[in-house]
Amino acid sequence: MKIGNVFSAFFLSNPFHRGMFELCILVGTGICGLVYSWRGFSVFPVSNILGGILILSALAFHGWAEKDHKQAHEKSGKIGKIVDTGVYGKIRHPLYLSIILQNIGIALAFGVAITFVLALLTIIHWVVTAFQEEAALMQTFPDEYGQYRQKVRWRMVPGVF
Repeated sequence: MKIGNVFSAFFLSNPFHRGMFELCILVGTGICGLVYSWRGFSVFPVSNILGGILILSALAFHGWAEKDHKQAHEKSGKIGKIVDTGVYGKIRHPLYLSIILQNIGIALAFGVAITFVLALLTIIHWVVTAFQEEAALMQTFPDEYGQYRQKVRWRMVPGVF
């Protein structure tokens, strides 16, 4: 199997499983960091409170986006139609954005530096996932997804990306 095929297969696999794996890693390093007194942020407890708020906001946003996209936790190959209503009418990957925000919130809530570094790496993971998914959707729905991309210009953050 070619490296490109393995790469695509990973990023187009079930996002729920990948997200849960990341969650376990982030929470695990956060707990270890607290138990073993690993280097943390000097803005305690502000970072903890901000992290908690970010986690709750991300979870609420995730739930809101899931209401519009019932197939959200399926593999990209199993998606049957393009969703362009609700929050999907403003940004193309609201669920990935909510996961990124949640992961940063977890890192801030624990206040452990290594957890924050890992959370930053998850940003790369979800951005690459968005690119891979868009390529797959363009192959599956060339006309419909092309029109959707023209209508909804922003992947995750309106006016930025």
